[in-house]
Amino acid sequence: MADMDRPCIYLEKYPIYYGVILGGEDRYIIGPVSIDFTVQFQEGIPIGEAYARQHGIPEKKIRISYCEFELFCELVLLLYHVLTGKDMKISDLIQRNFDNNELQHGIKKELNRVYFQYQENEKVHNSYEHEIRELNSIREGDTGKLKRCMEEVVEGEYAVLSQNPLQAAKNLAIVALAIAARAAIDGGMLPEDSFSINDSYILRVDAAKDQGQIMALVNKAKMEYAELVYEKNRSGENNRIVEEAKRLIYKNMHQKIVIYKIAEELHVTPEYLSAVFKREEGITVNDYIMKGKVKLSQNLLIYSDYTVEEIGYYFGFSSQSHFGKVFKKWSDMTPVQYRRRYGIKSFTDKEKRIDRH
Repeated sequence: MADMDRPCIYLEKYPIYYGVILGGEDRYIIGPVSIDFTVQFQEGIPIGEAYARQHGIPEKKIRISYCEFELFCELVLLLYHVLTGKDMKISDLIQRNFDNNELQHGIKKELNRVYFQYQENEKVHNSYEHEIRELNSIREGDTGKLKRCMEEVVEGEYAVLSQNPLQAAKNLAIVALAIAARAAIDGGMLPEDSFSINDSYILRVDAAKDQGQIMALVNKAKMEYAELVYEKNRSGENNRIVEEAKRLIYKNMHQKIVIYKIAEELHVTPEYLSAVFKREEGITVNDYIMKGKVKLSQNLLIYSDYTVEEIGYYFGFSSQSHFGKVFKKWSDMTPVQYRRRYGIKSFTDKEKRIDRH
């Protein structure tokens, strides 16, 4: 139960969450929200419809919005601060809501089981030194060194992260991809670029049907990271300015981005930034911005039930027609056409607007 000293995060049924805060005799509730946009169905029907049926609410009167878990926690803490005047960190909120005696007991029990199993079967984990050599190869952008590491015969076994062998391989792959992404960032890659690549490979791993395909995807990702780090680091100071510009662009992708403000923050002239960016990236700053907005909006068209107009507004476009024109330039189709072709069916059925662009 929530109290004024501890706001409560309540999980109804994954991925539906609420935030609950007590204020005197009142209860303040944030939600329901979905914290996982990949979960679109429950019990074979769209998640919003399932929620409406469960609570006896007319379907048209309920909409389950997607909200990243960290942002959801920030909203809960903002309301908590408004009501109490107290501050709390996200880490404390999570610790107080999810780290309990039952969880601690379960962790210790599983640790003892795994330790006993490894001792009984005389197993050892995979080589830590080998892993470090691979990660250093990615950080240094050394594809030759990385290839030699991949060809090494390594003693030991990988951890078992699921009782299902295929799922265990997927879990290990996701861990390996996340570590490789961070090694690439350490080597100079823009975080947004590295994590975008990571996300795309994770989705492909999740869809894989056999362990060989999973291993091939992980190795391909590692090599791609090493190649990109090499390319990033050979361009020198001009490349640093471009990378900083891209970082600022991604940070402000949900609003109108003005080139002179980016240049001002980087302490260069707009003309210099434009020239360097075009030379290094082969694309103008404005085209890079628009291409990035289109790429992000494509995800929302596939995985959300937001209308085309709402998505365009979210990414700072002045009108639906402007959004449609830019989207078609970089996708060879309109937003509505893109949603109809690639979107999840339950969402495409809801898009009633006529495509006039």
